[in-house]
Amino acid sequence: MIPNAKKFQALILAKHKFGLFNDIQITIKGKTILSKSSVKFLGINIDNELKFDEHIRSLCNKGGQQLNALFRLNRYLTFESKKILVNSFIYSNFNYCPLIWHFTSANSIKMIEKVQERLFRFLYNDFYSSYDDLLRLDGKTTMLVSRLKTLCIEVYKTINFENPSYMNNIFKKSNYRSSLRFPNNIEVPQVIQVTYGSRSLRALGPKIWNGLTEKIKSSETLEIFKKNIKNWGGPNCECNMCRFISSDD
Repeated sequence: MIPNAKKFQALILAKHKFGLFNDIQITIKGKTILSKSSVKFLGINIDNELKFDEHIRSLCNKGGQQLNALFRLNRYLTFESKKILVNSFIYSNFNYCPLIWHFTSANSIKMIEKVQERLFRFLYNDFYSSYDDLLRLDGKTTMLVSRLKTLCIEVYKTINFENPSYMNNIFKKSNYRSSLRFPNNIEVPQVIQVTYGSRSLRALGPKIWNGLTEKIKSSETLEIFKKNIKNWGGPNCECNMCRFISSDD
């Protein structure tokens, strides 16, 4: 079976300061493929700087259009019906592979939070309360914290041998002396760069996981862990990624 070259995509990963890498010809066995600034792979738009801004814009545009349609039906829907619709249509957009595009720009992360804010206003017909008040009213956390909970679930599954073996190279149980006091902590890797060092799952996972209480980390089963992490309000973090959470920023 001869592969169709028209269906192949090429992406050259590099920082923008090194120049543009679009429309570079790659020839394999007489077939030419042009590189692009971004490609869509398994439903994720991946750009050549791994910023995922284009993917976030696509998610937010889709979620915004769906919300616009729901607002037009608002008067005909009960609260329970609206809950089902937003979980099925809006949240499903952002629950697909969230850890892949988690490390996007602060502006893109804020765009996602704006979608959830509009979602709450649709649910409760409340157009005056702040985002923080709406979060408390619905009993939810920011979308950022929701993704961090997903990350913690992956860490739990890894250290309890419920994930594929390759995940053991990302998250490892700590062997330091402090592990006697905190037996469920995981190793914190040394990083040099920020963009491709501390802004990675390998670095963020230990930071978030080790900050959890021992009660949560020592959950006996995955189901118990998910139940315990559900009420977690997020880390006490002052990094650039987390400062935007307040709606007054």
